[in-house]
Amino acid sequence: MSNRIRIKSCELDFVREKLSAPFGFKGRYLTELWQTVVKIESDNFTSCCPAVESVLWSDAAVFGGNPPAASSAMMLLVTNRALKMLENTEFLRPDDLIDEMVPELIKYAEVVCGIPVAETFVLNSLVGIDYALWSLYAKENAITSFDGIIPEYAKQALSSRHDRLAHIPLISYAVNAEQLKETLNSGTALLKIKIGKSTGINLSHEEDMRSMLEWDKIRLTEIHTLASQHETDLTKSGKILYYLDANGRYDTKERLCGLLEQADKIGALDRIALLEEPFEAENEVFVGDLPVVINADESAHALADVKKRLQLGYKAVALKPIAKTMSVSFKMAAAIHAAGGECLCADLTVNPLLVEWNKQFAARTGALEGMKVGCLEVNGHQNYVNWDSLKALLPRGLTCPPEKNGVFTLDEAFYKNSGLLFEPNGYENYFHK
Repeated sequence: MSNRIRIKSCELDFVREKLSAPFGFKGRYLTELWQTVVKIESDNFTSCCPAVESVLWSDAAVFGGNPPAASSAMMLLVTNRALKMLENTEFLRPDDLIDEMVPELIKYAEVVCGIPVAETFVLNSLVGIDYALWSLYAKENAITSFDGIIPEYAKQALSSRHDRLAHIPLISYAVNAEQLKETLNSGTALLKIKIGKSTGINLSHEEDMRSMLEWDKIRLTEIHTLASQHETDLTKSGKILYYLDANGRYDTKERLCGLLEQADKIGALDRIALLEEPFEAENEVFVGDLPVVINADESAHALADVKKRLQLGYKAVALKPIAKTMSVSFKMAAAIHAAGGECLCADLTVNPLLVEWNKQFAARTGALEGMKVGCLEVNGHQNYVNWDSLKALLPRGLTCPPEKNGVFTLDEAFYKNSGLLFEPNGYENYFHK
């Protein structure tokens, strides 16, 4: 039986972290990512945890309708509102508490943003709070390992224990041939490739879609030409596999088939392990008859969305404990497992501390169909100017090491020491200025 936990006080801070180059997806670009930091104090313990705001990922309409800094400030206000709601309240389990908060926060976010918002926008605003609550939950209930906080309903879904995780590097619009060669030479087995680039301004919808498709065909051909020269022992076929991420840019199934026909023509179709979010969430076309596994991400805000996507023929879901909260991800993992689907832990260009949380989750989820090992997307080290400074904020004993030969090695110490995530970290210094 869990102890009832009273929240005594909450604090909030943030910092703007610059990216080393413009980071493109959904046809737009980011130059910085705001890192929020929350401090939540119970009667007995204190927990501090960061989060990464990605308004473009979580709600492109909010991002597109405002200057980037303004859209980030809007999400910060939602985080602040959530903390105000928590003060002087009690809870038993963080996942139940997050569920209770989301409906009211959606209403608040829509007032702040002036338009309807995606649920992912609110979930993204809650990530730091969610991790801080789970940390308090662990401390208050004398839990010292990640295994100890996994809810009973999610234990089967998170029952794997990988000894290796294949690192998934991100191939954004801006990655050139030399950078791709360097990535391939490092031993990678699964490339996450951003597709759906907008190639101009003031284009009609049809012109934008046609030029996007042609760019994607050329981009996939260029990448396949280089990747087909490499082999790996991490996949069942020995081939480098592709994880295509469209971020909802395609408008019709027929146009998407044009890309898949190109993939088939160049011999790349059997290398597509996943094709993520080809359509906007509102486009409920059936995808179960396509020749590749279609993966949901932004359209799977919560448990009900996962079930709907599975009915529409989606066979995989990107779990993002570092973007949709760990609380929601536990429930998603359980639903996907029950339906016989696949899942993986994707990144949100997060800081090293959230990488470590994500790694704990990924270590326990099943391997993708074409993979021999588990996998984890990490791209922060490719994109943050101050990555080394962010690593210095990890709890003592955690180093967030880079992968070796395309693989994160997970030994017994990794599982035994997962409790270090509940220990003090450098983010506490934000509140001792």
